[in-house]
Amino acid sequence: MIQSCNYVNRNGRRFVHWSVRLLPVALAVFGRGTFAESVALEPRITAYLETQLKAQHIPGVSVAVLRQGKLLLAKGYGLANVELSVPATESAVFEILSVTKQFTATAIMLLAEQQKLSLDQPVSEFIPDLPKAWSPVTILQLLNHTAGAPDYIHAAGWKENIRLERSPGELLKPVFQLPLEFVPGTKWKYSNSGYFLLGLVIEKVSGESYANFLSQRIFQPLNMTSTKVGNPRDLISNRAAGYIWNGVLLNDEYVSPSQKWAAGAVVSTAADLAKWAQSLENESLLGHASLQAMLAPARLATGENAPYGLGNELDTDHRHRLAGHQGGGIGFNAAFLNYPDDHLAVVVLANLRGANALQLARHIAGFVLPELSDEDKSGIADDPKLTQALAGVLKAAAQGKVDPAVINPDVQAKLIPFLEQTGPRFLGRLGELRSFTLIEEATDAPNRDLRYRAKFDRGTVIWTFKLDAMNRIVSLEPRPE
Repeated sequence: MIQSCNYVNRNGRRFVHWSVRLLPVALAVFGRGTFAESVALEPRITAYLETQLKAQHIPGVSVAVLRQGKLLLAKGYGLANVELSVPATESAVFEILSVTKQFTATAIMLLAEQQKLSLDQPVSEFIPDLPKAWSPVTILQLLNHTAGAPDYIHAAGWKENIRLERSPGELLKPVFQLPLEFVPGTKWKYSNSGYFLLGLVIEKVSGESYANFLSQRIFQPLNMTSTKVGNPRDLISNRAAGYIWNGVLLNDEYVSPSQKWAAGAVVSTAADLAKWAQSLENESLLGHASLQAMLAPARLATGENAPYGLGNELDTDHRHRLAGHQGGGIGFNAAFLNYPDDHLAVVVLANLRGANALQLARHIAGFVLPELSDEDKSGIADDPKLTQALAGVLKAAAQGKVDPAVINPDVQAKLIPFLEQTGPRFLGRLGELRSFTLIEEATDAPNRDLRYRAKFDRGTVIWTFKLDAMNRIVSLEPRPE
């Protein structure tokens, strides 16, 4: 990798000076085109993150950006440990929380490729003491969150005991006393319990501990030397501390890694997750069919698709296919984004509860692919009455009010209560809506998408409205600009 020298100016801001003497080496490592892209990218990302660290009160972030499997940038910003004034680097070790699910799902797929299990097998074949009512649940349904398993983090007493080391069986015991939340395969609901069960399946089938299996079958082959399942007794070099902002910066509370295990206990670095991204691009660990299966949305019994594959949250970003995973929780926030059709991957690791790593990663992706960015979109011709009506929806939602007539009947049961409950909390804190400008329109048959830039007293948000043929709202999604 290119060497760099870190300097601190009079204001205490860090910047990097690239050694001219290493330019020939850099060109050999990156290739001329990739190196030029990297050099152009770094100042924009640096300026953006310096602003966001201050705005979001984030002590430090570590970032990696890859295109076509080539590393464009791997760098840290701010502090990994505030008390010791330790800078964040690409080698700082962060908790990645639910990004862990990428590796749990991969472990299952490795076992499936060896024909040691089938995704359609009932989990009860591997976990005999599973409640009888859970016997229809399959491995596939656990992977894509269509099993209906209640989430253990909502079980009574969990929050009060998060500091304690507890076995998977102890954590799942109160969950097993509950009925499934729906008939397996009929609905989708995110559940950490399902990934605990997958961890038990991995141990049963492989005969190894979950941590050892991931280390020997995933991390070591990919040379991810700083990645492991967290253990409170381990000494981990370059470990970042986790924080919370509550008007002042505070150390966040401790959570035993055993409470997260196969659903969220892996720790890693931006540099190591760049190697993970390269393995997905190069198909060096899993076969093509397995990787494609992990990117396929869950298919419900109703025929609808769910927004999740196998260890992959699925979405679209400006009509570009998007996969990967976000991890948010106590002390940390992480995002691993993979734009498979664009061969683009972005990693953002932050050491603050509530940091919006996903927003940061998407914004950085827009620096690489301009079509993912809204920065240069000044506005297009609109239907003034429709624009006024949609702006009115936001203003009403800020007060917890919704006119059912503007909502598609098929989604009223979910969307209206959601807007009534979350509108005041999200929109209310932004203040008065000052302007509402249409910046993009696209057809998504049988619906169409309208994207607006909404400027409030305290921030700007890009809103995507999906409308039916009668201009009723099917969905709406906010993204801070």
